[in-house]
Amino acid sequence: DRQVVISDVRAKPEEPAVGFIGAGSFAQKHLLPSVASRATLVGVATARGTSAKHIADKYGFAFAATDGNDVATDPRINTVFIATRHDLHAEFVIRCLQEGKNVFVEKPLCMTSGELEEIGRLYGESKSRLMVGFNRRFAPMVAALRSALPGDLPRAINYRISANKLPDNHWTLDPEIGGGRIIGEVCHFVDLAGHLAGAPPTWVSATAVRADRSRIDTAVISLKFANESVATISYFANGSKKVPKEYLEVFCGGVTAILDDFKKLTVITDGKTNITKGKQDKGHKSEVESFLASVRDGTEAPIPFQEIYMSTLATFGILESIESLES
Repeated sequence: DRQVVISDVRAKPEEPAVGFIGAGSFAQKHLLPSVASRATLVGVATARGTSAKHIADKYGFAFAATDGNDVATDPRINTVFIATRHDLHAEFVIRCLQEGKNVFVEKPLCMTSGELEEIGRLYGESKSRLMVGFNRRFAPMVAALRSALPGDLPRAINYRISANKLPDNHWTLDPEIGGGRIIGEVCHFVDLAGHLAGAPPTWVSATAVRADRSRIDTAVISLKFANESVATISYFANGSKKVPKEYLEVFCGGVTAILDDFKKLTVITDGKTNITKGKQDKGHKSEVESFLASVRDGTEAPIPFQEIYMSTLATFGILESIESLES
């Protein structure tokens, strides 16, 4: 059957009523544990019925389904988490907005500029909250880094990512399903750079080791922002796996802040060096808590849609820049 009823829904009035479309390993590790304790779980849909029922039983969803539209259209659900493969993100975001649902979608928001414009149009006509899983801006050490920088001064950002090389048949590299690593992952780093800059990107230029759109995994990206801040994102998948994944430097007004793989933050001024160490926390729990709080309290989503829109647009611009240089 397309849908299996597990139990009745007994929603608490103060809790969001949540459905999941897609619930693979990432959702089960980073999303569901935080959502389950802060919302009423109504429905979950996955491609395989046995998987959907297993997850429904494990986390306490009222029903399991194999069609995401069963979640998107259920009148008991006011908030939908979308954690499918990338090619289905835009389709379900659009459907959920049409149904008046609040939406949390894992990155990327969408895979084409046409999808982005349609989402923007629907969002502008709706009263829904729309959130993309740009978790890094919610990391505690990122918050500490931002608070250490002088206000209203342009920032110079240097962000190096040592990404593991993926096998050629990995689904994220498929241009139709995953969209490639720029759309599928580099959007994270564009968003964080904009968050640290405190302004939207206005210019982008990029070059890559390989020009094949679906196989670009080693690139150097330059960004400029509306407040004169600049950023370089070096995304490299051709190095050793032993190198920590992310190394971020921010220079501003006589302050240098260095974030080493979300485990160590060093803030240096002319007279003092402060070092903070801790367990790696990339902000997954905090982003979910913040989003659900906005649904519960009736406030705006934690990330303004305009910032999501501009980060996504800039990510598309990276590919356009690479392709223009190679043509």
